[in-house]
Amino acid sequence: MNGFEQHNITHLSASSLNLWANDCGLWLLEKLLGHRGPPTALMARGRAVEEGIHVGLINPDASVDDCIAQALGAYDREMALVAHDRRESERAAIPGYVTNGLPHLREYGLPTGYQERVELRLPDVPVPVIGFIDWRFNQHRLIVDLKTSERLPSFISPSHARQGAIYACAHDNFAMRFAYLKPALGKKDARAIAVYELDAKQIDRQIMALTQIAIRLERFLRLSRDAEELCGLVVPDFEKFVWSDPSTRARGADVFGF
Repeated sequence: MNGFEQHNITHLSASSLNLWANDCGLWLLEKLLGHRGPPTALMARGRAVEEGIHVGLINPDASVDDCIAQALGAYDREMALVAHDRRESERAAIPGYVTNGLPHLREYGLPTGYQERVELRLPDVPVPVIGFIDWRFNQHRLIVDLKTSERLPSFISPSHARQGAIYACAHDNFAMRFAYLKPALGKKDARAIAVYELDAKQIDRQIMALTQIAIRLERFLRLSRDAEELCGLVVPDFEKFVWSDPSTRARGADVFGF
């Protein structure tokens, strides 16, 4: 029995493997002990902006105001019972994100796929890796993933590249692009959106990275069937942003003893 079977893990994802690589303590807390922190305002913002823009993509005659209203409604539903110090500021930024992102993404035309599940098998990894694309445009043989951000990056981060590599490999001969979007034009370069495309070498490198991360995770899980015993083998980094939620930090203190 492999390590994944020992802990009833039937699949992996880019976010799961990235979390294991970034902070194995939080991975254990979430994936094996079942702790789920509340959604953050930043996460809710991203999902809401995507939903609002999608309405505008599938309805070319929809106004920007209609798409903003859709995004704000999605945000309010997700954050209705969540107390977060950035709740109102992130909500206030949503109209800017939709206004700046919709015209660019409309240039691709009507999407032929949205939030579709993809599955990929990695070498020597006994469970599949799954994911959900943002948009597929068959007419351009293109997958586009939207990332909302407070500032535009100058390159695709490794964690995003791993996610994109999965989508690209699941769609043979499709290009993989990331559209990074912020709510206001830049003061120096007057941009609100930056688009980057993964090349073949990046995809190969990140598939190799995902494979090695998954293999090491399986080996670690094989050490014990007891999740708490595994927690006793790692040291979480509570200074990382991923531990910012108070309930998650409190649960972590209980589990890890400090």
